Amino acid sequence: MPDLNENHQRKLLTTCQYVDELLTEAIGLITGPNSASPLQSYIADATPEQVGVLQQQLQELRLVMIGMLRENEIAIPSPQISGLWAFRTALIEAGEVVFDLQARFMSNYGPLAPEAQKLLDEIAARLMQRIEAFTQVLNSLTIQNPRAGQKEMEAS
Repeated sequence: MPDLNENHQRKLLTTCQYVDELLTEAIGLITGPNSASPLQSYIADATPEQVGVLQQQLQELRLVMIGMLRENEIAIPSPQISGLWAFRTALIEAGEVVFDLQARFMSNYGPLAPEAQKLLDEIAARLMQRIEAFTQVLNSLTIQNPRAGQKEMEAS
């Protein structure tokens, strides 16, 4: 068996991790948990049987990837990043996206009448307020769960 250098091994590992992440997310889109949102883009139109077949295929792909990694003596690291930390990062990104709805930024998309400027600033302020409230709730949950807080500290 040919020897793979550290860069080759890292690329194989990260590719397998990324493929797993993409397909796990895709199966999540068709299974319906996200369909509760009226803003959802995807229709949860897979039957339970279809979902089962797709999940089985993903499991078989995972087994092939794990086998290939082991055959090439590539260690699969255990999860290291807190889910709460990832959620916090998503909230920060959501806040940044909403911040850009302010009139001073939206004017880059075309001229705005004063009434439209005021409306956009009000919309952005309301959404930013809700995201801040969401952040406060997340912070309180993190404080209540010392284990999650510890994992966040280890991940940073």
